[in-house]
Amino acid sequence: MRIAVIDDSSAQREQLSGYIKEYYSGNPIYRQIDLFENGEQFMECWRPGAYDLLFIDIFLDGINGLEIAEKVRNSDADCLMVFTTNSSDFAVRGFELRVSDYLVKPFSYEKFKDTLKYCERSMRSHARYIEVKESRTMIKIRLDDIIFTDYFNHYIQIHTKTRTIRSYMKFETFSPYLLCYPQFLCCYRNCIVNMDRVISLEKNDFIMDTDERVPITRKNRQEIHQRYADYQFLRLSGGV
Repeated sequence: MRIAVIDDSSAQREQLSGYIKEYYSGNPIYRQIDLFENGEQFMECWRPGAYDLLFIDIFLDGINGLEIAEKVRNSDADCLMVFTTNSSDFAVRGFELRVSDYLVKPFSYEKFKDTLKYCERSMRSHARYIEVKESRTMIKIRLDDIIFTDYFNHYIQIHTKTRTIRSYMKFETFSPYLLCYPQFLCCYRNCIVNMDRVISLEKNDFIMDTDERVPITRKNRQEIHQRYADYQFLRLSGGV
């Protein structure tokens, strides 16, 4: 998650930065926060795809928040934006620019948390990739490239056709980032399979298009077989 805060109040910038850090505390998928004190400073650094989420104060000197939002939306259809403001008078224009939410100052951490949860859900519903930290580097992985994931010695292992990415995190932290997509299924303890990459199903294993075998838990075998059959039906009927 790459986040920018644009606000001419240093107190507001620090408050938002603190809220973001608290929300993502202990989460390795969190990446960065960049703080900007005016629109000109932000636009010098802006490029399409640079950020996933922007918190924008509307009432800025120089380039104001509405102008920033217009410039961003004209070049980036996916970046999420939240207006931080003393007034909700610009709700109609915000709707036209597909602004995700308003945070009317002063706002609490609980209100901020609700907004960020909504933005995360929106992002997951449109994203076709995930980002994880490998060593000290953030790695972007296309969902279609993931064959399966498993867990070993405190590391999530993400298996693709070309290599295996290892990221230090708990399975409970990582799994929601895949299981919100219909093609991913938890088929064994701490193991997730991409059903789009399955070429055949045996009693105890999924056979992947790389000839690798991914085990199926005995306890929930019947349910997993049924979920795979249901997913294949949806694919054939154009439901996914």
